[in-house]
Amino acid sequence: MYQVRTQKAVVEFIWIGGQFVGIPLDGSIDICSPQSADLSSSNLMWWGSNILWSLKKYENVEKRLVLWDVVAALQELKKTAPAFLETLVHSWASALFAGDSQCVSITAQSSRSMHDMMPHVSSRKLHLLNIICRKVMLGNHARHGPGAGNNSNDGTTDFWSTLLVASETELRERLVGFTFAAVVKRTACLFNGTSTANCWFPVGVAQMDSWVSMNYEKVHGQLQSIRSKIKELGSRIDGYSDVESCPYCSSPVRFESPDVAICGERHTLSRCRTSMTLCSVAQPVWHCSCCGGTVDKLLPESFFTMPLDAVRDDKGSLDLSAASAPLCPFCGVLLQRSMPAFLLSTSPV
Repeated sequence: MYQVRTQKAVVEFIWIGGQFVGIPLDGSIDICSPQSADLSSSNLMWWGSNILWSLKKYENVEKRLVLWDVVAALQELKKTAPAFLETLVHSWASALFAGDSQCVSITAQSSRSMHDMMPHVSSRKLHLLNIICRKVMLGNHARHGPGAGNNSNDGTTDFWSTLLVASETELRERLVGFTFAAVVKRTACLFNGTSTANCWFPVGVAQMDSWVSMNYEKVHGQLQSIRSKIKELGSRIDGYSDVESCPYCSSPVRFESPDVAICGERHTLSRCRTSMTLCSVAQPVWHCSCCGGTVDKLLPESFFTMPLDAVRDDKGSLDLSAASAPLCPFCGVLLQRSMPAFLLSTSPV
């Protein structure tokens, strides 16, 4: 049933790809030369215009990220017109950074420059970028983390891997900053006698503090500043604990990576992508079909819709009362519960 729906939707998307559907033709799309006997230059122009128009709509944070039809079309272009796809996605990625006056061409930026540009881009745009990098430009190379795509010597793959690493690092910094800001706000509410009963409870503060310590010279100054407030509170933070043990053998687990952990007896454990704490082995966890990460503790929906300056705003505008949302913090797509492989399920990207 699901396969029939998917195939029908893909056919419909491909059919309108070369048709005029009321979308203005994007004349900035560069068609170097005919790349496929099945696709003329005119059809490629319409393909590109329709795809860019579709991606633009998803920049609205109120619209759920359900991109599998767009991804399917891009994957088909990768097979039939790879050079055109590369040009199209480069053009789209550069437009994401158009608000940064220092960004002339995304392809000319070093990894450090990419890291410096990321704070000026909304989280929704970074989610879109991560999805396209993983599912289209890198295929399955980056399935389980951006570092997995670095085993190729191809320069194009290296570029998209570097861009993915920079984007995911920025989102991780925002996640840590959001959690730290939530701790500071909850503490202020407690001092003022304001109830926090219906507010999101931040988890994994000690683990995130360890991650910042490991990457202190690389993180942005804004995160360093708010982290200093966390250090002042220290163990007075409710739920603050850096002691973790293996659920299988009870041996201690050191924090060495935000994604995985290995206990003293060499058991490999998954860490929650939102809290960096060890995932439960007794309860079902959430799974991201895009990046392959696991999530045990959900984030409030406000994390995915907050403006860029929400974390550094000292006026307490951070919304912690929003309902938790089953969304991946690095891809923005709906998470799925782990289930037996023989059960069919739709893929959100």
